[in-house]
Amino acid sequence: MYNWEGVIYKAIESMGGEADLQDIYATLPGLIKLAEAHLRETNWGGRPAYHHLVRSYISNMCQSGLLQRVSRGRYKLVKYSLNS
Repeated sequence: MYNWEGVIYKAIESMGGEADLQDIYATLPGLIKLAEAHLRETNWGGRPAYHHLVRSYISNMCQSGLLQRVSRGRYKLVKYSLNS
């Protein structure tokens, strides 16, 4: 089981604290091993399943104050760590 928020945070942090959603998607496979189920295309737009997970977690992270939406599909860190 992954700590998706932690991995997403690390991905954005590795890109200087601000990143486009597409760059986050591209960075995650280098940070975690995605299972076949994560890579399987879904019925909703043919995207890999983990894209839907990432968007859901990013939404939660924005609501909790860890991330801020800069523009459509672009997010930045607003806290320095998940423990703060």
